[in-house]
Amino acid sequence: MSTRENTPSPMWTYRVEASQSGSSPAPGTPQGNDPVALLHILINLQSQTLELQRQSLEQERQILELTRENTQVARDQRARQISDLERWQNSHDGVIDNCKEALAKLEQVHSGLMRDMSEYVDDNHENLVDGDFALSDFVDKFGPKLAHINTMLAVLRPLALNLRNKPEA
Repeated sequence: MSTRENTPSPMWTYRVEASQSGSSPAPGTPQGNDPVALLHILINLQSQTLELQRQSLEQERQILELTRENTQVARDQRARQISDLERWQNSHDGVIDNCKEALAKLEQVHSGLMRDMSEYVDDNHENLVDGDFALSDFVDKFGPKLAHINTMLAVLRPLALNLRNKPEA
């Protein structure tokens, strides 16, 4: 043994020695350019590729089936929502007309708020970009109002729809 092998080496080093002399290839690997061995390897790779493609196809079929189920669930849910809305509209006839009127008026309020907000941004753009106080003031001034009006519009719009196929007067 050499003295180099007897001396302890630092924990972070490692050594690999490889030599070509006296080494033989692993069993089952082709030697040189053996066409029969290469053909067997190619056939094996094609078989593996085919199996992976079969597995991939099966996964795609499962995804397709889940997507179809999800679509059907969404359709059923939407049909239930429409049915519930129609039932509500039928039992609250007097409210429907009021909802339509309120929706039209609230859309005007929403439009006015959007106009005021855009004018405010135009007039105060540099302050909004440069100052946290100006930005916080802007959000406090328009954020809650706009959020609440948007929620009210989202509630009124479906109620004001004419789902009952009644001709409007």
